[in-house]
Parts: sequence; structure tokens; C-alpha cells
Amino acid sequence: MKKYVKKLLVFIYHIMAKVFPMSKNKVMFMSNMGRNYSGNTRAIYEAMLNDKRFDKKKKIWAFNGEYFDMVKKYGDSLLPKGCKVVRYGGMKYYFHMATSGIWIFDTRQESYLIKRKGALYFMTWHGTQLKKLGLDMIQFNMAGEDRGRDEYAQSFIKESAKWDYLIVQNDYSEAISAGAFGFKNTVLKIGYPRTDKLIKEGFGKDRGITGTSEKRKKILVYAPTWRDDEYLGNGFYKVPSRPDFIKLEKELGDEYTIVLKLHYLVRINKGDIPQSVIDSGFVKICGNEIDINDLYLESDGVITDYSSLIFDYSVLERPIFFFCYDLENYRDILRGFYTDFEKLAPGPISLDEDELIRDIKDNFSGKSTECLDKIRAFKKEHNKYDDGHVSEKALDVIAKHLNIQ
Repeated sequence: MKKYVKKLLVFIYHIMAKVFPMSKNKVMFMSNMGRNYSGNTRAIYEAMLNDKRFDKKKKIWAFNGEYFDMVKKYGDSLLPKGCKVVRYGGMKYYFHMATSGIWIFDTRQESYLIKRKGALYFMTWHGTQLKKLGLDMIQFNMAGEDRGRDEYAQSFIKESAKWDYLIVQNDYSEAISAGAFGFKNTVLKIGYPRTDKLIKEGFGKDRGITGTSEKRKKILVYAPTWRDDEYLGNGFYKVPSRPDFIKLEKELGDEYTIVLKLHYLVRINKGDIPQSVIDSGFVKICGNEIDINDLYLESDGVITDYSSLIFDYSVLERPIFFFCYDLENYRDILRGFYTDFEKLAPGPISLDEDELIRDIKDNFSGKSTECLDKIRAFKKEHNKYDDGHVSEKALDVIAKHLNIQ
């Protein structure tokens, strides 16, 4: 039934896109297909709220069912006051998509959407490319994707043809984007808007979410990516099977707290994380209602694997630990990288829990300076455009395109 309802709504949408006038004073925002309020689109939106050039623009956010319901319940604590929202996939969503003259998104959209003549499609994307994607995915192992590689690649080409602008964070990403997306329009090498907050608020401030005493526990944000071959269904992937949190608590629990922030495509189920480490407070689980930028600011370090978050977190010059228990499989079979990951990674790489524990202890005891040395070199190369004013630069481009003063 849902399938037929959607077909009907899409049919109505196509009629609306032909019949109703388009308004260049209406802006649609969406992050991660409506799954949260975050990222580059959030940074641009909040900068737009404070830019008089855009006062007359009607600004609308689209959220999917789960997040939309959360916004309706806790909206005042999740969004700026007065933020207009619509439910992703509902009739109001299709109406505003059909009539908005400006789209600002960070992920690919569904292929049936029509970019109308004279409309502006501003693509921020959601991360600097570390693992291969789009047209560059020679090995296609996405369990949740019902298309073959060629059809998948063609979908990228058709989508990117709609983008007027694509933001890239650094020289490294600029060299990759055209080939990965088949993008032929304007690349904006200006940095990532979402790093503005990190640069403005990330230095010289007390941090920590477990207390204010001098002996507070150190906060490590654990933010792994998803695995293409671990599909749950309905567009979601499994929680990575490791690390062994019980072992980590035994070795680190007295001095550290781990804040788990999963990728928006990962769905956590009961039993994925041992209840004992949750009950003890060693592991705190954060949902989509928490922007990862806020966790970065409160953290002492990050644990990840193959996530592009390293290109944002690096601006803070705090340690990054890489827990890569499946490195060989991920690199050689599952996805692959654009560069030598082991040389690029701005921090120590561990293949098991014992190595991860050692790396964390060595860094915070002062026994090793590997993390700080690597992160500073990485930042110098990959964050030179992240200057705290990227959102303003993005708005300047949009204002110039729209010919507004």
C-alpha cells in the first residue's frame, strides 16, 4: 500500500512542479535525507538567519518520520525558534519541493525530483571523500542497494547534473569530486561550513560532559562508519560488531567515558551494546537529536575507523584513534580508499582492542606524541580553507547567484 501511495504522491508532485509557480524566496533545507538537523546545511541555515540579505526568504526544513516526530515534541530544544518544518514524503513536503526556488542539501536526492528552470541547487555534500564512492566504486558490495554498479553510477551522474554548486573542503577533495560524482558545474573550494562552530568555540574552553571537577573522566567519542555488507533492511545497517566494550571498560573505565555516536544509516538494536557498560555509565549512546559537532567540542579525543569525520575533527588538534579491526577486508574487498589510508590517518591505527587501549593510554599519559604530531600535519594540509567563516562564503555565492545585495 505504501508503494502505491508514494507513486500517487510523486505523480501529484510532478503536476505541481508544472502548474504552480516557483518562488525564489523559498529555500528548502535537508540533512541526511531528513534524518537530523546537522552538518553543512545546518551551518548555512543558521548563518542565513543572521544575514539581512536573506530576511525575506522563507526557510523550510524537511525531516523524516522519526526526526519529524521528535521535532514536534521537543522542537524548542532542537531547532532555532520559528523554524518551519515539514514531514519528508508528505504532501506539504512535495508542495514545497515543487515550488521552492532554492534547494540546499548534503546528500543525493530521489531521482524523480525535478529541478525547475531558474532554480538553484546548492550541494554541500556530507564529508570529504576517504572511502571510494559513486562512479569510483569498482567493487560494488552495497547490500542495501538493489541496483547494479552501472545503474548506481548513472544515478550519480543524473543527480549531479542538477547541482549548480558543490562545496569541497580541501584540495584533496577537489581532485576526487568530479570523477566520483560526474560533476561538471561549479566546484566551491571554500572549506566546510560545519567547521565554523568548531573553530569559533573549540579553543580555550573547558570541556567534558561527565562533570566539572578537575578529576573528571576524559571523554572519547566513538563514531564508526557503516559496513556495506552488514545490511539490516529499510535503508539501515548494523552496528559494527566490535570493539569489546566490556574489555575496554575493564582497562579504561576508571579514567574514560565513551560517547557512542553512530552513523545516521546505522540502526542500533537491543543487545548491540552490552547493557552492563551502559548501566555503569562507561558507554553513553547519543541519537540523531545530538549534533556530532557538540560532542566534538566536549570531547578529549575521537575513536573512529574509516569515517570522513577526521577532516572536521582535525581542526581542534585533539587526538584521533583508529580502530580498524577489519582494515584488510574494508580496504581490499568491501570499499577501498582514494589514498593510502595507513599513511593518511592522522593518528595511531589499532587492529584489536589491546592495541587501541595501549594507544589511548600512551597518548594521554604523555608517553607518545604521535597523535598531536600527526594531527597538526594533517590539519595544515587538509583544513587550510576552514577558517571559521565558510558559511559566510557560501552565502556570498548564493547571494551573488540570486543577485541580491
